[in-house]
Amino acid sequence: MSKEKYGVGVIGTGWVAGAHIDNFSAIEGCEVVAVSSRSKEKAAAKISNHNLENATPYDNLQEFLKHPGLDIVVICTPHPNHPDETIAAAEAGKHIVIEKPVALNRQDLHRMYEAVEKAGVTTSVCFEVRWIGSIINAKKFIEQGLIGDPFFGSCSYFHGIGPWYGQWGWNIKKDMGGDALLTAGCHALDALIWLMGSRVKEVAAFGQTSKGNPLKYEYDPNIVSILRFENGAIGNVSTSIECRQPYEFPVLIQGTRGSIKDNQLSSLEFESDSWIDFPTSVPDSGDVADHSYPGQLRHFVDCLLNGTRPINDLKATMHVHEVMFAMAESRETGEVVQVPR
Repeated sequence: MSKEKYGVGVIGTGWVAGAHIDNFSAIEGCEVVAVSSRSKEKAAAKISNHNLENATPYDNLQEFLKHPGLDIVVICTPHPNHPDETIAAAEAGKHIVIEKPVALNRQDLHRMYEAVEKAGVTTSVCFEVRWIGSIINAKKFIEQGLIGDPFFGSCSYFHGIGPWYGQWGWNIKKDMGGDALLTAGCHALDALIWLMGSRVKEVAAFGQTSKGNPLKYEYDPNIVSILRFENGAIGNVSTSIECRQPYEFPVLIQGTRGSIKDNQLSSLEFESDSWIDFPTSVPDSGDVADHSYPGQLRHFVDCLLNGTRPINDLKATMHVHEVMFAMAESRETGEVVQVPR
């Protein structure tokens, strides 16, 4: 559906919702027309705080979905709400932006997929790290053959999430946060799979909580995982949301002709014995104001205008979730687990 202007509605009134409101408002041809929350007062306050002159507050999802001129629904609620809200939006014929993780279990993931495919709506999953400068460059370096064939990849997510974060109160609960990968480390896993250019065949994973569980997590906030890709490459992903340190998102991709480390390149294509720096933005903050939503959302709107599928739509990112569910099974059983296709 190509239009001159897309009406955008946001479900949720938290920190992330504000970032989506600001970024959609900055895209030509988009206007935020509705905000939904369990509390109409909170929805109205969000509208006021972001100076949305033509937006309407709602506290009922079905009424929100009937808002005149609503084309795009942005889901910014806690993780367990995403499946039913996605399905309701799809059945109402709305295009959908879904915050990660889209679901906490395989059954809900497949229900969502069936609903959006049946409705024929366009989706975008918020794996926005793909639009950070260093990741964009790394993908181009690999596609241009500058490091040859990747055979090993490592990507990690280290970001302590405690009482100083607004989501901590609900995020520590097993039935809300899921696990450390689903709630946060999924960004590192998605980036690694995206850069390696291959599906994951099998995984082995271990989880752990530090002594005394100081941040009161109901699940292991520290996870390390080993991956074997279908093309024969191997890799690992580590996640800690219990750590006490500055935010870090280290990336290393090694290939037959060179390597990529964060925003640096080493390649046999160049006469250099040192890392070559490519100054650009890197994933170095958990602040939503620093997230690369602008690139993701512009790509989404461009796809709506051109009738193409986003590279991060629900179908394309289901595999990332399937890998996380396999990792959870591996942690529970202590076995190497095959990732279903």
